[in-house]
Amino acid sequence: MTKWTTADHEYFKAIAQMRQPVLLRSMRNFLKKYYNNKDIKATKHYILCKGDIPIMLVAHMDTVFKAPPQNIYYDNQQSVMWSPQGLGADDRAGVFLILKIIKSGLKPHICLTTDEEIGGIGAGTLVKENPACPFDCKYIIELDRQGYNDCVFYTCGNTKFTDFIESYGFITDWGTYSDISDICPAWKIAGVNLSVGYFNEHREIETLNTKILLDTFNKVCKMLQEVQTAPFFEYIANPRAAYSWINTYYSSFPYALDNVNYQCSKCHKVYGEDDIFPVKARKTGKTKYYCLNCVSAGINWCKRCGEAFETESDTDDFCPDCINIKQE
Repeated sequence: MTKWTTADHEYFKAIAQMRQPVLLRSMRNFLKKYYNNKDIKATKHYILCKGDIPIMLVAHMDTVFKAPPQNIYYDNQQSVMWSPQGLGADDRAGVFLILKIIKSGLKPHICLTTDEEIGGIGAGTLVKENPACPFDCKYIIELDRQGYNDCVFYTCGNTKFTDFIESYGFITDWGTYSDISDICPAWKIAGVNLSVGYFNEHREIETLNTKILLDTFNKVCKMLQEVQTAPFFEYIANPRAAYSWINTYYSSFPYALDNVNYQCSKCHKVYGEDDIFPVKARKTGKTKYYCLNCVSAGINWCKRCGEAFETESDTDDFCPDCINIKQE
């Protein structure tokens, strides 16, 4: 089992405390040590790097906070990191994982973007300047998802790709927006966003669970190592999966282009989207749907992430994603 080391802590801390322009320069210099300089394209909006594994890893270099955190704390027993100024693990956790994967000896394609949090400026510029992927690429992995074991496909409806990603232990969930929402449709390559262990993103109470971070590290390394057995996965648009990323209240709920019906997980009646509510399953954390009549019973709201989840007792205060990182 991969363990969180002192070196990992110091490396993440250094990444977290860089402003975006400094991190962009640092990443460009880092990549030059492991990749051929001619294979690196660096602009003020993105870094694109050709590797020898035909899978692309994506992360964004900005955070929502105006300044980097000054103080970063770590609870070794709970494996949780945080900062009173806002940690910025969204998405410095993804940047850290890419560095750690490269340092382990694997060389996938790399894409690092800027200003994802203010409208995906880096990704938008990337696809405008590169209308097609410049590399042979079987599929794309973004490392920019909160929580544990989530895989999010946004508007990509390639069911074979979904099954493939879930075979590595991930569970499909909904999402609003990340860089691959722009990149995958433009390049016609299927992509997925994977959990990297941060919670309460965009708030000063954000935390990063390093056990979850390292679990994703192990899974992604396995995917890269097994690339020879993986086919090319084409981006196939899902007409029922357009997402509104403006209203963060609905960050886990699909906003359909047409009338979509959902079956209540409790009473099994069928309802429209205005009469249904997303709830985390008690054991798996996977999204289920409850009608407004059923959501009032057997449901609680997590004291850490604020999301609804199934519960057996009124004293259950933490959802499946947060129970193992509860602070004493």
